[in-house]
Amino acid sequence: MADAEAAEIILRESMSCDSGDSDLSQYLKFAIQLGYVLPAGFLYASFMATILRKRRNRELFHDSFFTLYLLDGAVTLTFLLIDILFMRVTAFIRPVCEFFTPLLKDYSYTLTPYFAFYMYLQFAKLLSMHFMNVNRYTSVNHPIIHKKIWVQHCSKAVALTLLIPLIFVWPVAISKTSFIPYKGQSLILYDHVVPWARTTYGRILVGGFTLVFTVFSSIVTSAKLSKLGNHMKRVEWSMNIATMFVSAGFVLFLALQVSYLVFSSDTMDTHPWIATTIFVAMQVSNDFYMLR
Repeated sequence: MADAEAAEIILRESMSCDSGDSDLSQYLKFAIQLGYVLPAGFLYASFMATILRKRRNRELFHDSFFTLYLLDGAVTLTFLLIDILFMRVTAFIRPVCEFFTPLLKDYSYTLTPYFAFYMYLQFAKLLSMHFMNVNRYTSVNHPIIHKKIWVQHCSKAVALTLLIPLIFVWPVAISKTSFIPYKGQSLILYDHVVPWARTTYGRILVGGFTLVFTVFSSIVTSAKLSKLGNHMKRVEWSMNIATMFVSAGFVLFLALQVSYLVFSSDTMDTHPWIATTIFVAMQVSNDFYMLR
């Protein structure tokens, strides 16, 4: 946020595992989230298992798209697992939050590996989505050379997905971290050892680039499909709807990143509902693009 130190002071003064709702209500919210996160995770896992079993059929399952899908699925499942095991549990199960708060509220390196990996996976997910969009784009718009392109560059796409996040998460990896529950929301702060190096800037850059290419490729691909006859209308319609949902998720994601930079600590202190809304919306945004 605009004044990080002042904002942290406000968060610490308002530190509480109590969301204002009853424990039963919080447990119900947690159950609802598990109700859609776990089935989606199992669906991802089942698709991945099918691809791995059938990769001997090189004509189909050895295609570059399935390699990228396996990478995307591995990133997604790992993120959901570590998110549930700490961030969501401490957000919705108050006794767990109250157990960890005195142990982790002061800055230390205890949560640094967890939070650095958490941020790493967020960046990796954005990049894996980008390369899957590129793959779909070339398959429709350059079908003749599509396979040749990806035979040459698929391994590079995988490497970039795994390596580029390191450029943006190193400020977290070298910093001490602190766990601060804010009105029932689980927050992990990191000490900005290098003041100008903020992960928010990286998320805006990578997320914005992915959004622009998603919209661009969808428009070009939709125009291409529309020329193939009426039998492709349903595919075109489905793709447009999917693009609208994914784009809406990215717009929300980017808007939240900008809000971290724009809203001052005074605004958050005067209108605490703004901070609460941002933190809740961030969880929704994470689910939106992780489970897209």
